[in-house]
Amino acid sequence: MTIDQKIIINKLNDLYFIQRKHYLIQYKEPIGYRQYTAGHINSKGKKVKPLQDWQFEKHLEGEYTIGTFAKFFSKFMTFDVDFQDKQMAKWITYNVANTLNGLGIKHYISYSGNKGYHIDLFFEDLIRVDYAEKFFQYAISQSDIEQYFDEANKVEFRVTDKLGVKIPLGIHQRTGNFCGFCLIEDGLRVMDAQESQEYLLSIEKMKSETIIDIIGESGEKIKKKTIIQTEDALAQHKPLPSYEPNEDYSIDRAINLLHNGLQIQGSRNNSIFLVGLYFKYMGLEQEQTIVELYKWMELQNPDTYTTKLEECYKEIDRTVKNMYEKNYNLTANVKDLTVTYTEIKWIIEHCPEKNQKLIAYAMLIHSKRFANAQGVFYMTFKDIEKVTGLYDQAVQRQVNKLIELGVIEVVERNRKQKGKGLQKKLPNLYRMNIVWQNSAERNDNPSLDFENYIPNKQNDFSDCLKFYFTDKELKKILPRRQYESLVG
Repeated sequence: MTIDQKIIINKLNDLYFIQRKHYLIQYKEPIGYRQYTAGHINSKGKKVKPLQDWQFEKHLEGEYTIGTFAKFFSKFMTFDVDFQDKQMAKWITYNVANTLNGLGIKHYISYSGNKGYHIDLFFEDLIRVDYAEKFFQYAISQSDIEQYFDEANKVEFRVTDKLGVKIPLGIHQRTGNFCGFCLIEDGLRVMDAQESQEYLLSIEKMKSETIIDIIGESGEKIKKKTIIQTEDALAQHKPLPSYEPNEDYSIDRAINLLHNGLQIQGSRNNSIFLVGLYFKYMGLEQEQTIVELYKWMELQNPDTYTTKLEECYKEIDRTVKNMYEKNYNLTANVKDLTVTYTEIKWIIEHCPEKNQKLIAYAMLIHSKRFANAQGVFYMTFKDIEKVTGLYDQAVQRQVNKLIELGVIEVVERNRKQKGKGLQKKLPNLYRMNIVWQNSAERNDNPSLDFENYIPNKQNDFSDCLKFYFTDKELKKILPRRQYESLVG
């Protein structure tokens, strides 16, 4: 018996989507995954719309696959089991499912379509994402499986505002496999479309209290309607694409690879690239990076790679050449993105004009995300325009003034791409000249005893001002017109 597609779409929406304005779509190769945020302009110059029902239909028909995100609250949580070995992926899934059974937690398993499974939990009254993640960590610990994790084999928490998850009943666009539901008692056999749709309609939600009681937290008494409206609004914010954190390029993972080496076959190429990025981040020149990678490769366990060492050397040469020519860089962890009282006070005191303050703040945030170990970073004029809302001539003029004022330093200008036939000029390299906070300044301002400001976006200068200063203080330290424009 064929089930009405609208019923399936309504059920998927009810289980997985707290908002439809921030979503992902997996297209067939070579396009792959794309993120969309309603209200923003796409590559064709058109404004992105919220996810529509007809796109759910395309998902069910296998034309492409859709997924979702959540920021502070979610209707569900996922254990994303991702292992290279299929039998290992099953064994890990069995272990997590057994733990959840022991805790009395309803859960539902679907095939990811590639290297593993999704174990989903659904909630009647929504759950805070941080509480869900805390329970995830508890369940993983109870399953006693972390010793089997490495960079290519692990179980990850979903869903967040940065890490989305594909919903079931679609096709994995790279493998062509159907992402149907599975049962432990059936050996994780993947149900076909008809079975999966019938199973979907049988899914039951549980109260978030069940999870909250286990992790020892107290539930938030916030109306569900209010939460959904908030998530819907927050979903539309989108920082510069380059600000999206990329776990593959994290400093922590690079350091782990440098010290612990290759763990499994098939990870050599990515590992060489990541360790090379770390050497570049530490300020090594291209030839130095090649030498250090040679040494690192010679220390690796031969069982973790099959390519001859001489070929690995050639691969290192190609990788590093490409890395430096295209100026790939590691990025700092999100936890480093804070603005101190000293930094914001320094900007106010050293940038006389309003636009100078806005640009200096934007460059400060950018430097915290992308500067290397020597504090050097680049930021294009176009990026500065996007985050400040200033027009191009104003940006260039004010950046030059900031250089004259000593707020920023030009480390290198008029850079050109290396390589034959590459004539395009690269952005200037900068360094922020902000003096770091000292103990005397802390004694002068009691508010410094509180935690530092964490930016929500690159153009939230006004929010940062209000975080550290009272309205009375701002009126005193800012010219009247700047106060009206920046604080209002």
